[in-house]
Amino acid sequence: MIRKILIGTCILLLLIGVGITLREKPKEYRSFTELQKYERENIDYRITASHRKPEIAIMAIHGGNIEIGTGEIAADLGEKLNASTYIFEALKPKDNRKLHITSTLYDEPTAIRMAQKAKTILSLHGYHDTGRENVYIGGRNEAYKKMVKKYLKKEGFQIEEAPKHLKGTNKKNIVNRSELEQGVQLELSTKLRKSFFKDHDFAMNNRKQQTERYDAFVKALEKATLKYKQEELE
Repeated sequence: MIRKILIGTCILLLLIGVGITLREKPKEYRSFTELQKYERENIDYRITASHRKPEIAIMAIHGGNIEIGTGEIAADLGEKLNASTYIFEALKPKDNRKLHITSTLYDEPTAIRMAQKAKTILSLHGYHDTGRENVYIGGRNEAYKKMVKKYLKKEGFQIEEAPKHLKGTNKKNIVNRSELEQGVQLELSTKLRKSFFKDHDFAMNNRKQQTERYDAFVKALEKATLKYKQEELE
C-alpha cells in the first residue's frame, strides 16, 4: 500500500513538473537568450554574419521561414555592396513565427555589434498582404529613405510611408541602433515577395529560382545605397 502511494506521489509530482515546464515556455520570445533556451542553432535557426565594409549594414532579422525572401535579398544586396550583412533564418518545418523577436527587442549579440559599428542600417522585413505588391518604408534616416523611394519607384515598385505599427522609428529598433541612430526599414508585402520567385512559390528549394523582378528590386536598393553613401557619407 505504501509503495503504491509513493509511486502515485512520484507520478503526480512528475505531471506537475511537466505542467510547470509547459506553462513556463513562452508563447513568443522577448529576447534572444530566451529563444536559445528552446531552439537549436543550425537546426531550428541559423545566423549568418558577413563582416565587410561597415558603413551601411544590411539586415534581415526575420529571414528564412518567417518573412520569406528578406534573407535572400539581404544576402545578395550585401554581396553586391560589399557591405556587412546579418541574417537570422528560421528553419523549422512549421511554427516559425514563434522565432520572430520584434525589432525593438532584438538583442542577439552579433547583430548588436554589427549595428553599432555601422553608420546606418537597411533592415528588410515582410508583412502579410496577398492583395498588393507593395513596399512600406520607415526608419529615421530621411536622406537614405529618399534615395530608396526614388530608385524603387524608377523600377516601377509601389512604395508608401509605413503605417504607425511598421514605422521603425523607435530608437530601440535594431534599424536605429547604428552610429547615427537612424536607418531605413522596408516592409515587403507577401504578394511582392512571392513575385520574386519562380511560379510565385515560397518553397525552400525554389528560393534560388529568382525572377527578373527580384533582380530589379535588389538593383534599385544597390543604386539607392551607393548614391546615399556618395552624397551623405563620403
